[in-house]
Amino acid sequence: MVGIFFSILVIMAVLSICGELVMRVRLTRREPSRDKLLWWRRGGDEVAAMYQELFPRARLPLFRLFLFWLVFAFSLAVVLAILWRPH
Repeated sequence: MVGIFFSILVIMAVLSICGELVMRVRLTRREPSRDKLLWWRRGGDEVAAMYQELFPRARLPLFRLFLFWLVFAFSLAVVLAILWRPH
């Protein structure tokens, strides 16, 4: 059971990382200045806010937030499953 939860956590983490990378790449391409690494140094919340502003119909920032809370809930479930497992 714990292995299944852990596998789901890994898959969700990979999807979250891919979404974050897509947002940063798209913002970097739209950056007119010479500092193309600007969006790679900024925090994830700032990147998501700017991405939402530039691409108002985009679902990636919402997907990122949803995955964060889903990973949090699954992690909590894994911890509880480990703690309540009979010895």
